[in-house]
Amino acid sequence: MGIFSRRPAARDAAGTDGPAGPFRFTVERVFAVPARGVVFTGTVTSGTVRVGQSAQLRLADGPRTVTVEAIDVRRRKRTGAAAGEEAGLYLAGFPAAEIPRVLGHGGAVQDDSALRGTEIVAEP
Repeated sequence: MGIFSRRPAARDAAGTDGPAGPFRFTVERVFAVPARGVVFTGTVTSGTVRVGQSAQLRLADGPRTVTVEAIDVRRRKRTGAAAGEEAGLYLAGFPAAEIPRVLGHGGAVQDDSALRGTEIVAEP
């Protein structure tokens, strides 16, 4: 192993690759991207996430199972994201119609404030 080689990632108890425990993501913003779906932006606070992985979106009215369809890190498509990275997660299982709306100039506009701070975690 050379000086700049990466070590293989350890597996945690939940079965997800990661430096520090099971996957956990804190939501900062939510918005709909036409022709792509709903994207949740925020920070991976522990573990790692991969495209195709199932996760739980912990909403106020109860958890919802979602699937990670795509991941963007620094405006680039990736197959995974790890603890400490800011990422955008495109999730299947949460339609754009469920992003809260408020009245604004010219009609209803999306208001993601109710979803900020929500966690997305590894499926138990």
